[in-house]
Amino acid sequence: MLSGALIIDDDCSVQLLGRMLLRQHGYQVETASSFGELVRQPDLLNVELILLDLGLGEFTSLDILEYLYDLRLNASILLISNYTEETAAHALAAGEAKGLKMLGFLSKSKLLTGLTTFLGPLKKAPKAPTSVELAKAIREQQLFLAFQPQISLQQGTQQGQVIGVEALVRWQDPQRGVLYPDSFIPLAEQNDLMLPLTWYVIELAMKQQAQWLSQGWDLDVSINIPAAFIQAEGVLDAFDQLTQAHHAVLSKITLELTETAGVECLGYASYVLKALRQRGCKLALDDFGTGHSSLTQLYRLPFSELKIDRSFVSLIDQDKEALVITESIVDLGKRLGLTVVAEGIETSAQFTRLVEAGCTVGQGYGIAHPLTTDAFNTWLREYSPSAP
Repeated sequence: MLSGALIIDDDCSVQLLGRMLLRQHGYQVETASSFGELVRQPDLLNVELILLDLGLGEFTSLDILEYLYDLRLNASILLISNYTEETAAHALAAGEAKGLKMLGFLSKSKLLTGLTTFLGPLKKAPKAPTSVELAKAIREQQLFLAFQPQISLQQGTQQGQVIGVEALVRWQDPQRGVLYPDSFIPLAEQNDLMLPLTWYVIELAMKQQAQWLSQGWDLDVSINIPAAFIQAEGVLDAFDQLTQAHHAVLSKITLELTETAGVECLGYASYVLKALRQRGCKLALDDFGTGHSSLTQLYRLPFSELKIDRSFVSLIDQDKEALVITESIVDLGKRLGLTVVAEGIETSAQFTRLVEAGCTVGQGYGIAHPLTTDAFNTWLREYSPSAP
């Protein structure tokens, strides 16, 4: 089966040359000339490789990278342009900050000779995992957790103190090595595997919490849950059984529901989430500000925490609008009596602006990358509070 590739460029010469070169490397190639074409035909983006022009009419590559991030696509992205490398470096950094797979930058003048350099490693990469392999991985416990530290941003003596972690799932595949969520979460969503995956992650997190408590580390543990978890039959009884089996301290567990998770029945969701809060769990609305139902979910569901999406936080030190939106979300959370967590902190300037805004908690690469259990334990022993 041929791999899929998409060329996003309004230059017909680049389209023709790129199509020829990619076909020679075994790709089935489609082209698009505008952002509007992508919006009208989103299926074009179901590919493994995207060649993206930096300048595309009234829309830039940054607009399209934002769109690709919103769709949570897993394609590798190669930027092509006649712009300078400095301009390209900015776009590459923006894509990488969102977690997109940025291959690099190639001048259009070097397309003929340079494309093979980027395609070589891709063609050697193993094929994407299948649902059968993922189901087997869950059964055989090939999944593990990485933990990203969360620190207090509140001014005073507690500022910079590690107060918790976000548990992030990884897959130790025997053939492919470590796989990240963007390569298997969509697979789980499409093949009814999100529930078994979520239950397994919750169990791993509860086990780890018990180990840390035995070491005297009183850390909050945040766990991502999908809408399917809330809607599952018998979810509360099953949760109680797991809690009892691992002696979990629910007051130190936060369940994160993404704003874009698609909770269809808010009445039933409210019943389940209220029951979880009564058991002691904290509840977070993740990726706040990126979906269309933010305020409805915030009003109808019993959240105790808001998480500001990284797409705002990553720009607050250079974009006035992003800063205003972030400050407004922090103010909204404070007025509602909620903890406000900022994701994606990368610089000391972002840290400072969040502290000044009154944000409660922060996490991001500027503090620490997600770490395996052993690496996190070492990091925590050596950590001393300071701005990133």
